[in-house]
Amino acid sequence: GQYGETSALARVSIVNWDGDVIFDTFVKVEEEVTDYRTFVSGVRETDVESGMDFDECQERVKEILHGKTIVGHALKNDFYALNLTHPWHQIRDTARYDPFMKKSKTCEKLLPKKLKVLAKDKLGMIIQEDGKEHCSVEDATAAMELYKKARRKWEIAVEWKMNKTAEIVTLQVEEAHEFYSSEENPED
Repeated sequence: GQYGETSALARVSIVNWDGDVIFDTFVKVEEEVTDYRTFVSGVRETDVESGMDFDECQERVKEILHGKTIVGHALKNDFYALNLTHPWHQIRDTARYDPFMKKSKTCEKLLPKKLKVLAKDKLGMIIQEDGKEHCSVEDATAAMELYKKARRKWEIAVEWKMNKTAEIVTLQVEEAHEFYSSEENPED
């Protein structure tokens, strides 16, 4: 975008459980591109000029993801770029999974680690090497492998959160019912 302040979707890569590529496309960018960041993204002008239209890409991704658990790193950025949402309980984001995060030096807050650090530390995988173009398929595969490694504990944590959410919602419904019931039948 203008002055290099806005990022645009240029490539979408999706792998399955086995690491097989099930969708990988460059995406046409309608806005003027001021920096392809090829040194990091691996994306070139010719890639986006011949890429899939955004609307078609968005629709294809929506169809692929529908009803599935999504694994990735910093997925908030991907969903934002695609202008899509997904149910929280079907998202496994390696940037937001507590055991994969680091403690802030200034407070108790947890901060995400870079995917390349997690891949190296947890999997012994070297990705996103300095001075080399990144590969989104490689990144997707690394995120999937991280999830597989932590899957058992991760799913227990998600199940606990879902149960806790259900408890809270049930309690709120009961309290609302009691409130409105007492409003309808005020005692004299």
